[in-house]
Amino acid sequence: MWNSAIVAYFHYLGFMLAFAALIVELFNLKPDITLEQAKKVAFADIVYGLAAVTILGTGVLRVLYFGKGTAYYMHNPFFLGKMAVFIIVSLLSLYPTITFILWFKDLQKGEAPVLEVSKINILSGMIKGELLSFTILPLLAAIMARISG
Repeated sequence: MWNSAIVAYFHYLGFMLAFAALIVELFNLKPDITLEQAKKVAFADIVYGLAAVTILGTGVLRVLYFGKGTAYYMHNPFFLGKMAVFIIVSLLSLYPTITFILWFKDLQKGEAPVLEVSKINILSGMIKGELLSFTILPLLAAIMARISG
């Protein structure tokens, strides 16, 4: 019982950290980004990556060992929907993450990256898409827990 509760706790904590990290990224992306803001964005993206790995790892543990059994989840359309949304979020995060990784040389020199408005709009749009997608996951989980099985 305790193992199941701890895994569930880290699953939810990962979700909250990922959402918070995306908010930090979104609010610090600006055309005149300062060095401090760029460092916050880069650090938030690292937190986001660790949170996503936590969500995925604990999710796998929950499906395999602490849930209703693999067969239940693999035949549940709401679970499959959750997986589809998670994949969409993961794909949306690739471009921003690669962009922020490319900032590291500038950040190590003590320089803020130079951002064009069009690039900020693309990055902000993708992060907003991730946030919107993340809000769908708990809905699908709640429906899955109450309607199916």
